[in-house]
Amino acid sequence: MEDPTLSPVQKVAVIGAGAAGRGVARALAEAGIDVLLVERDSETLERRMKALREGMNRDIARWSMTESERNATLSRIRGMAGIPDLRGVPMVFDCATEDLKEKKELLRELDRRAPPGCLFLLNTSTLSISTLAGSVSEARREDFLGLHFLHPVSRIPLVELVRGRDTTDRAVELARNLAKRLGKEVLEVAEYPGYVTSRLTLTLINEAIHLVMEGVTTRDALDRAMKLRLGSTHGPLALADEIGLDSIFRSLEALWQGLGLTQYRPAPLLRRMVNEGWLGEKTGRGFYLYDETGKRLNGKEEMIRPPLERLLEPEGVAVGGNSTGDGQ
Repeated sequence: MEDPTLSPVQKVAVIGAGAAGRGVARALAEAGIDVLLVERDSETLERRMKALREGMNRDIARWSMTESERNATLSRIRGMAGIPDLRGVPMVFDCATEDLKEKKELLRELDRRAPPGCLFLLNTSTLSISTLAGSVSEARREDFLGLHFLHPVSRIPLVELVRGRDTTDRAVELARNLAKRLGKEVLEVAEYPGYVTSRLTLTLINEAIHLVMEGVTTRDALDRAMKLRLGSTHGPLALADEIGLDSIFRSLEALWQGLGLTQYRPAPLLRRMVNEGWLGEKTGRGFYLYDETGKRLNGKEEMIRPPLERLLEPEGVAVGGNSTGDGQ
């Protein structure tokens, strides 16, 4: 007899409405799944729901989405400030902070509010699934695994699936069924820092920042060259802005500390930009400039060169790695 718990899921809670959370929420909603998109406060939620709509509007302008498809997708996404009671929610997708301490606190709260048997999926690329599973009740750990979506979620047809120490085959099958429903191919990888795609992508981004910092090339030339070379929609610097430079910084530091490989030591320019609060799209300035919805402004490269040169000056450098963003 078929296990009824393996039937197609109809409702998912997505925790965190940053770039990753919005991408996952949109993918779920486009597949006909109702989504509860949760943010920590109403102000952040309103800003990020607006960014979600504006992102879809840009897709309409590019003819990759129709207005009716946008409206149908948005009708399935309900934003909520603060973690609600999750009774009746069979699956929770954590797309929030990559900070280990904050992540553990969040998971403890989700564990208290989620029903028994609720599948916990973590969209993390640098934190240990088994370590994080220690934050929830013992019974919950068998339904706890990593399902790492790649950015941008709507355009990358791949997810990385990571088992924790106690993850059951049933939980893996549920995750595979969901990924298949979203049109994603599943790559199962070992629980190891950075998995496959993050280790390669972060190496590329970090080296790209070094090349600009060292004056080997310019921001625009580098991104253009890599788009042409890889056939991608984003160059590495634009991708870093979209992910969030604070998130890139923390991920690199986690890999540097976890693996001890020098290619993951964050470039000094990245550290400087994070200290300055230049975190990419979410703060309006990173390697590029953005409006309040995250749309890139069409400024010439000369607009950013003087500030970049100021950041390259050694005087008055803040050497701490603290950032003001939330890694979304």
